[in-house]
Amino acid sequence: MRGMIVLYRIAICDDDRRFADEFHKKVNKALVSKNIDAETEEFYDTASFLERINIGIVFDLVFLDILLDNENGYSFAKQIRRENIPIDIVFITVTQDYAIAGYDVAPILYLLKPIEDAKLRYAFDIFLKRHMPSQVLLNLSGEILSLNIADILYCEVYGHMTCLHLASGETRELRCSLNKLAQQLPSSVFARSHQSYLINMEHIDSITRYELTLSTGKILPISQSRYLELQNSFLLYASQQKIRI
Repeated sequence: MRGMIVLYRIAICDDDRRFADEFHKKVNKALVSKNIDAETEEFYDTASFLERINIGIVFDLVFLDILLDNENGYSFAKQIRRENIPIDIVFITVTQDYAIAGYDVAPILYLLKPIEDAKLRYAFDIFLKRHMPSQVLLNLSGEILSLNIADILYCEVYGHMTCLHLASGETRELRCSLNKLAQQLPSSVFARSHQSYLINMEHIDSITRYELTLSTGKILPISQSRYLELQNSFLLYASQQKIRI
């Protein structure tokens, strides 16, 4: 495992074995790109998926095909909700016919086949936002540090040290690189504005072409090469705040 010490269990339920196999690879690739530690499992029918649940296996997310062979994925989703099985649902489908009716089972997203990589990553952004822990456990050169994510304003490189600037006004100096620290912080919340800065987007008040302003009034630089990436990350983060349920 790498990154944050969080392990999710993700199911893919689709009767098209060729699609399921290829989509499984796509899901694993997206998990790596998002620095998400997770176990994934394929099911070609709802019965085998439900069998795993009934023996006590807890899944956090299922990518569920609506039009399964000889059964209806939407009906299965209703069964999941009736039985109060706590799992997030992303519907995967070739049709939008169930898009309106399907929202009574509270899916977090619909993905239309063929599924684009960007749309899949977006689904994981929503999922992470719903499951984001309030604390992070950092393992840095033998030092274990537990912090509230909201308490971190930004991280800054000082020579061979990385400094955590906290909302309380305190700072913590760590003997690690900014890259190593970034691997252990949630990428859906923290973004690079500069080679020397990693910012908690929760605390960004505004972004202009060459600088950003934090909620504390602190102004930090944005490098030319990072501007568009930071802007897109912040827009996505802001949209997640609105759709979070």
